[in-house]
Amino acid sequence: MILARITHAIRTQNWFAVVLEFVIVIAGVVIGFQVTEWNAERADRAIIADQLGEVREDLIEDIASLEITRDASLWRFTAAEFILEQAAVSDSLPDLVQVFAYPLDRGQLPIVSLEDHPTLLARVNLIRGITGQRTGYESLVSAGNIRLIQNRELRVAIQRYYAGYEDLQNNLTIFREIRAPAIPVLYRHGFSMFSEQELDRVLEAVRSDAELMAYIHTARELAMAQSGIVIDRDEQAAALLELIEAELAQ
Repeated sequence: MILARITHAIRTQNWFAVVLEFVIVIAGVVIGFQVTEWNAERADRAIIADQLGEVREDLIEDIASLEITRDASLWRFTAAEFILEQAAVSDSLPDLVQVFAYPLDRGQLPIVSLEDHPTLLARVNLIRGITGQRTGYESLVSAGNIRLIQNRELRVAIQRYYAGYEDLQNNLTIFREIRAPAIPVLYRHGFSMFSEQELDRVLEAVRSDAELMAYIHTARELAMAQSGIVIDRDEQAAALLELIEAELAQ
């Protein structure tokens, strides 16, 4: 119909009508493209919102796992230090070299009660892992949708957080490898890894065995390192979760 009107206008030399019809056609095409672009952007936003929601759920699980691991590593430090102090092999424990540049906040350390005494050696031996979740992030990356996140701060924060995942797992492996040679030493004294032991018996073994004492010292040092790493990771996860929740609230 538009083509017929344009043809008629040209034949009658009604140039105003010709221009008007062309403007209508061009405007229609432009509006059509704009509507298509708006629909595509809205679809992209919906996809990103869904996938950011998945990352958000993963982070909530990460934080819960990190807090459990943080508490275990703080207990490991406390238990090792308590055993060394009670063994009274010297007036004071040696200063700790700052490992991985993460300071230890002693205000976060648990307080040892009498009921905790039988569990102290088991706490020294425990190096708890972290069950990190990456399904939301992997879905985001595999679909190529991370580029659709327009908030640069959020996009960079997501990439940096998950780039540290492998380092976290590698550190855990290193800590456990360092612990491994102590297992025969524990067995030599009749100690299993995670059963309760009378504190007096543990203290007697520590005083009489330089290898066992060195292991307890090492456990204290590694616990400080792991505590700092996990606390730092927990803070990163909380900050990223806050960014995602702010983005989803828009």
